[in-house]
Amino acid sequence: IHTGQKPFKCSSCGKSFRQSTHLKIHQLTHTEEKPFQHKVCKCDRCEKIFPSSSKLQRHYLIHTGQKPFGCNVCGKTFRQSAHLKRHQLTHT
Repeated sequence: IHTGQKPFKCSSCGKSFRQSTHLKIHQLTHTEEKPFQHKVCKCDRCEKIFPSSSKLQRHYLIHTGQKPFGCNVCGKTFRQSAHLKRHQLTHT
């Protein structure tokens, strides 16, 4: 749900965020500690942040409308294979 509210506020500078994970990543700018070295993957359409490129790619399907996983029984399509697997149980 996109309410526009930003309930997670940085105690160091006051900047607010919609998600607690965004706040945690931001808080790293106030310290010299580098708890992880991997690149943060950010969606160029909505600026949502993901821990891996595979999760960003899965998210990006929301923006493109693609649903690459199709049911071989009824043809219904899904963005995620897990959703297809759950759906396929309705045919048993």
